[in-house]
This record gives sequence, C-alpha cells and structure tokens, in this order.
Amino acid sequence: MLKSSGNSRYDVTLRSPSLHEAVRRGDLASVSECLKNGSDVNEVDTSGNTALLLAACIGQKDVYTAIVGSLIEKGADVNAYNKGFTPLYNAVFYKRAEAVEMLLKAGAWLRPTYRNELHLLAEIGGSNILRLLLADQRCTPEVINRPEEDGRTALHIAAQFCHKNCLRMLIDKGGDLSATNLEGESVADVVFEQIVNPEKFITEILDNNISIEQVEKYKYNANVDFAVLAPKTSRRQMEVISSLLVAASEDEKIEVLQHPLIELYLILKWDRICYFFYFWIFGYFVFAVSMGIHGTLIIHNYNHQHFNIPIAVTKYLVILTSSGLLAHAILQCILVRRNYFQRYEIWMNLICTCLSLTVAVTANDVNRSEWVLHITSIAVLLAWIELMLLIGRLPSLGHYALMFSAVLQNVVKVLLAFVCLLIGFTLSFSILFHNHNLGQFSDPWRSLVKTTVMMMGEFEYGDLYLESAESSSLLPATSRVVFFLFIILTSIVLMNLMVGVAVSDIQELQRRGSAKKLEKQAEFLCQLEKVISSRQLNSKYVPAVIKRIFLRRSFVETTYKVRTCNTFRRTQKIPRRLIDSIMSIAKGHNQVPDGT
Repeated sequence: MLKSSGNSRYDVTLRSPSLHEAVRRGDLASVSECLKNGSDVNEVDTSGNTALLLAACIGQKDVYTAIVGSLIEKGADVNAYNKGFTPLYNAVFYKRAEAVEMLLKAGAWLRPTYRNELHLLAEIGGSNILRLLLADQRCTPEVINRPEEDGRTALHIAAQFCHKNCLRMLIDKGGDLSATNLEGESVADVVFEQIVNPEKFITEILDNNISIEQVEKYKYNANVDFAVLAPKTSRRQMEVISSLLVAASEDEKIEVLQHPLIELYLILKWDRICYFFYFWIFGYFVFAVSMGIHGTLIIHNYNHQHFNIPIAVTKYLVILTSSGLLAHAILQCILVRRNYFQRYEIWMNLICTCLSLTVAVTANDVNRSEWVLHITSIAVLLAWIELMLLIGRLPSLGHYALMFSAVLQNVVKVLLAFVCLLIGFTLSFSILFHNHNLGQFSDPWRSLVKTTVMMMGEFEYGDLYLESAESSSLLPATSRVVFFLFIILTSIVLMNLMVGVAVSDIQELQRRGSAKKLEKQAEFLCQLEKVISSRQLNSKYVPAVIKRIFLRRSFVETTYKVRTCNTFRRTQKIPRRLIDSIMSIAKGHNQVPDGT
C-alpha cells in the first residue's frame, strides 16, 4: 500500500495492481513488482485463470515472452488447465516459439483432451513450433497418432490443409499413413485426395528413409528404414501399403510401388511368407487339375460306364479344394477394407468355385442333366485362367503374365472402338452367304464367329465361291466387293492397328507390367497378413505353436542394411538393379560423390 503526500484532504491510498491485472495489461514492470512482493503465481481469478493462462491476452511478442519467462521462473504451473486451454496450447495457437520452448523445458505438455496441440498445428501450420514438440522425448508414435473425437489424427488434418512440411515431420517421427477416422478414411486417402502430385510427396518421404553409412575409406552401405511402411502403432506391417493401394490411382501406383524402398520391402516380406503362397498355388493347381479330369471323365462316362471310381475320387477332390478356395474368397471379402468386389479376380473365384461345387454335387445325375456339361466347361476354363493369374504373382514369372494382361486390355479397347465395323460385316455376310452349304453364315451368331475367325486370316475364299460361283443366291458381284472391303478394313488395317497399339511402347508396357506385378504381390501379402492376424486365427482354439509360426514367418525387421558386394547379392537374392537404385538415392540424399 502506498500513500500520497500533501494535504491530508487530498490524500488517497494508491493500490498496486494485482498480478492478474498486470499480466492482462502486459505491464512487465508491474508483473516484476508483484512477483518481487511475493504474489501467488498460481492464484486463480474468478474465471479460473492463472496469471500464466492470462498471458495469452498480451499482444506484443517480446513482452509476452518476458512475462511468461518470469512467471515460469517463479514456479508457475505450466500445465494449468481451464476451459480447455493450457499455457502451451495458447502459446502454440499464437505461434510463440520461444514461449513454447520455455514451457516445454519447464515440463509443460500436450493438453489431455482429444484435440491437442499437434492437431492445432496440423491445422494452422507452423513447422518450427512442431519441430519443438516432436523433439520432446514424450512425443512418442502413440501420441502422434492420437485421434480427435471424429477419429482424425494430426496427419489427417495436416494432409487436409496441405501442410506438407508438418505432415512430413509427423510421418518421420512415427506417424501412421494407414490410420483411419470414424468414416474409414485413411491418411493415405486424404494425401492422394488433397495434396497436389501426391506420388511425388510420397516418393520424397520414402527417399528420406534411405541413408548412407561409410564403413571404409571408399566403401559405403545404405541404411534402409521401413518404419514409414511398418509403423509401430500399426497392427499389421502391410497396412500402410494396403492403404496406398486403395488410395492411389493406377498411374500413381506405378510411381509409388516401384520406389526402391517399397520394392525391397516387398521382396523381404515375400521371402518370409512365400511358402504360404506356394501352398496356396499348389492347392489351386490340385483344384484345376481335378476339375479338368473330372470334367473329362464326365464326358467319357456318357459312352462308357467304367469311370465311376475316378469320378468319385475327383469329385471329392473338387469339393474339398473348391470349398477351401470359396472360404478363402469369403474371408478376403470380410477382411479387405473396401473396393474388393470391383476386382474381377474375386468374381471369377466366386463363380468358378460355385460352379465347381455344383458340378461335383450333381455329377451322379450327369446322364440325365445335359446342362452340367456346359457349366463344367465354364468352370474348367475359369479354374485354369485363375491359375494363370495366380502364377502372375510369382516374382520370376509374373512379369510376362501381367504383360499379357496389359496387351489383352489394349486389344479389347481397340475391338470395342471398332465393334460396329465387325457387326456390320457379320450381318452383311449373314445375308450374302445365307445359302452356303456348310451353314457357317446361316444365322447372325454363326456369322459373327466365322467373321471373327476370318479376321485372323482364315478367309477360305475357295470354299465360299468355288462350288456355287454361278448361284444367284450368293450374289457373286456384291459379295466379292464386300469381301474385298473386309480384307482391307479388318484383316489389314484393324489387325495391324491392334498389334501396333498392343506393343507400341514396349518399355512402358514392361514398366506397367512390373508395377502390376508388385501390386498383385502386395495385395496377396496384405490379404495373407490380415488372415494371419485375424481374430479367428488368434483364438484360444488355435494351438500356440501355429500362432508363433505364422507370426514369426510374417514379421520383417524395420531396419535393413544394403551392401554392394557380390556375396550380399547372391545370399540375399536382391537384384543388382535395386541395390544400385538404393545406393543412388542414399548418395544423392546425403550428397556423396558418385566417384567414391
């Protein structure tokens, strides 16, 4: 209390401002005086605010920093909480980096509610402040991937607001790209939806996980960190790649999947659990062979009743294998997150196994069920086509199978573009040659089949005109003109166009084939890992030894060392091309001269 001097009639008692008032006004001198006079630094006002919480009212950055420092020095509670606000949250909101650093050193930490300072920075930006929070030892991957009320993590928000630097820092510190919100939307979904050129952004993230280590004067090793692909908080090691496959478009997948980090990871993962794939492909081989033999025996059983035992054996083989494959397909539909029914493989699998079970169950009635032969032929064809697609996932043979698929797609596109031309010639030939003695053009359907065969060069010109050249019903002049146009337009122009389009860019075709092979490989690994980690396999009824075998075989260490020596390549079975790509990224990222 201070008293004024002078006439007592005009003497007034002057009260020094309270600590809260001094902080609210931003009066550094008054704050220092209050603290010197022993004011309670943690006293709360009528609104429940401490002086440190009220410091957020100060507009001048330097004054704010000085007052916060003074309050902390006097023992202010750095984790004071009122109505959802903390001193750290206020400092982060107003982007006061120096104050944030002081508060962290004094023991302040993220507020305990769902939405914390990481979510705030992900929305408003501020990589310099985020770096301070991430450098704290308390900032673990579990904290980084903590969701809001709606399930969004800080990574979701950073990707939504296109704060690439913040998103990159969160990922490098253990952020999970596969984390999903309550709507099932992963971080990868938001990245590929909101960020411009997302494949380049993902490539930069992957490059940052490859570093170089000098082991001798002129010898280097590359250290590869798979943490971005297999974060500790993720339940499965293939979850991130699965999210990338779902989120990326076809062109984006080509860029992302062929990154050396992902390709190396898939090779290592494949080497761990390829035995499961070989067992699966063996089962599918048994299914296709037994289905083919069963269908063949059914045909011969029409005329000879000597195949009852082989038919019974193959019948039970078909029932056993097709039931297992059908159960596997249904389990995939349950475990796979979305878009699985948009893939033709699942439809082929379901149709083939259902038809096969139908054939096997009704085999005893084949003598009076002619339709069984028709569905048997379809089931056998689909079984062997599926086996071909399955072989397409093998690293050594899959490249050619998937190139076949790419060529098929190009051919189908050309045929769809010129289907009107094919229909026109089909109907024209059906009219002109309707009285042909072999009946090949007797109806539009037969005419379509014959016209398609003629496109391949099987014209049979002599059979068409030799024996009935003078018959008015064949309209020789008109038919020869139409036939000549058919040769020019379809056999020469259209067929050469299809060949040219199919193989016009061999390098691009090989690149897409390689990416497709990696995609199929990754899909299988994702599906198998989901089966291995599913609740059904990990129930109490499954022996513990089986659980350990499955889990141990599917696990890959998140760190790996790449060497350039020949012994390493032979023992690890890693292509030299891939090793060179990894070393190139490591040297370029760390600015190591190529001549070293």
